Amino acid sequence: MAAVALNPCPDWEVLDACAAPGNKTVQLAGLMKGRGKVFACELNDQRLKRLEETVKLAGASNVEIHHMDFLKLRPNALKYSKVRGILLDPSCSGSGTTFQRLDHLLPSYSDQGKDGAEIDRINNLASFQKRALLHALSFPAVERVVYSTCSIHQRENEDVIESILPHANALDFYLATPFPEWPHRGLPVFEGAQHLLRTEAAGDMEGFFIALFVRRHDQIKHLDKSVISESHARVASGNETQVDLSLPKLIRKKKDPQLDLKLELNPRLTRRKIFLKAMRTHKRSILSRLIRTGFGFPKVFRLLHIINSRKLKTVKRHMQRGNLLKSKSG
Repeated sequence: MAAVALNPCPDWEVLDACAAPGNKTVQLAGLMKGRGKVFACELNDQRLKRLEETVKLAGASNVEIHHMDFLKLRPNALKYSKVRGILLDPSCSGSGTTFQRLDHLLPSYSDQGKDGAEIDRINNLASFQKRALLHALSFPAVERVVYSTCSIHQRENEDVIESILPHANALDFYLATPFPEWPHRGLPVFEGAQHLLRTEAAGDMEGFFIALFVRRHDQIKHLDKSVISESHARVASGNETQVDLSLPKLIRKKKDPQLDLKLELNPRLTRRKIFLKAMRTHKRSILSRLIRTGFGFPKVFRLLHIINSRKLKTVKRHMQRGNLLKSKSG
């Protein structure tokens, strides 16, 4: 379920952060139809052998195995600069299931069963899980991150997500809802936990947990290029002279009646003003319509980046200069 929740495109570069025994790794390779690339990281020697066997048995030619610690990967390294999806299934208590994951081979498993040791172990695992998830979210090109465990403990699941959620929001990630039809959701311990997914060990045979982080501009990057190209062609041919850029009612303001008017294509400055006004409060609602006006991807993305960075004065200054694309700011 975790690999399907990540839902990578065939040509993506994807990273399986804690890959052994390799079941999710080869599933990712299959979902990508043997194209793109799957980086599979594993630190433990014994688990690495199992990972290599699984990949070889599956014939997954687009998998590249790395014998190293995921936390030591440099997100800004050129090799990982195009990683757009990360599946993080870190070491956990295995309270949902332990057989297939081989967690019993890890040093952290050795103290299980001793008085008070299990609580300390879960706390230590949760600390590692937080660091790993923060590291996954720090990759510059990543658009989707799946965090999953085979644990039923809140400490390793909802508590981990709640603790890093402010940092994730600052990086423009939000919690998406994997498998919306699934009946079991996260424990209601914080606002947004309904987006999380749980399986119950009693009813579903195994206890499992999934959280899906999606970067907000993900939808922008995956706009239907054929529709955009067709719209550009209509604008260029002169068959489309007017574009409706009226905004949703929830963001219309009485002081700005121009936002409700149909905008002609020629006055670029007016179009930019309307774009600025809308993007401050309701970014995605009109973004596709702006692209259809012939506004162009480079200008849209530069404006989006600058506005997200709250450099509105810089935007206005370069609008007046008519030199937005050559601007070095943002």
